[in-house]
Amino acid sequence: MHLTNQIADLYAQMLMPLENNIKISIINKLSASILEKENSAKTNMSFFDELNNSWCDNVSPEEECDSIRNSRVSDKTRILEEF
Repeated sequence: MHLTNQIADLYAQMLMPLENNIKISIINKLSASILEKENSAKTNMSFFDELNNSWCDNVSPEEECDSIRNSRVSDKTRILEEF
């Protein structure tokens, strides 16, 4: 038997003598913790989605890379408009 299954069985045996309403409460808390982790992952990804297209111009990623690469060689940087 896999170690994860053994741990799950151990917890199930520990919870067996508890009243049903306590077991349901534990199930609800475990379910909520799973949903929180899923929502947390979505929230973390939304941060990167907000960064996408954050420049106020129509410069392609390739053009931006070229500009950065060229600035390293020519000591020039791109001037960004202030907000």
